[in-house]
Amino acid sequence: MVGLVVLAGGQSRRMGQDKARMAGGIRRILTEAKAAGLTPRVVLAGPQPRGEELEREGWTADADVVLDDPAHATCLHDVLVHVFNGDLPSVVLTPCDAVSIDREGFAELAAMPEGVPLDPSGRRQVLFSHLPEGWVAAPDAERRVEALFDDLEDQPLGSVADHLATVNTPDELDTVRSRQQRGIERDGS
Repeated sequence: MVGLVVLAGGQSRRMGQDKARMAGGIRRILTEAKAAGLTPRVVLAGPQPRGEELEREGWTADADVVLDDPAHATCLHDVLVHVFNGDLPSVVLTPCDAVSIDREGFAELAAMPEGVPLDPSGRRQVLFSHLPEGWVAAPDAERRVEALFDDLEDQPLGSVADHLATVNTPDELDTVRSRQQRGIERDGS
């Protein structure tokens, strides 16, 4: 069994909107992960009372668990260290701004050996990692997120590697949508 942990943070200054609610947001990600058979599906919602808000608005209907950040957390590093304390099954991690990931991508990430996938340029994409059951995120003195994943092996991927992109600006979102539209037109769908 492989589950999913979605990073659903909060408002993005660069994006100008809440990434968890853009381009289908976490609702789309949870639906695609469910279709790929990933369970349990956990949403890390951000600061309290964000989890309740997302649940009330129907964004987390396909989630099994919705967690707000712990009170002491001041950054993503702190949240990951808190959540990955050895209690979770094997999971695929994904950020809410992964607007290209779909059920095929989740299935490939779940089937990939545990570790950190590499994008087409060979860069480690730690926020798409396949984490082993009982994984513990050992705190980094400098609170760097990437350092939490240093002990995990690199895993090259097939076609899903192209879908590991996240979007941080409106221009990046437009570029991804344009690329997706060209792919749909090319496939004749």
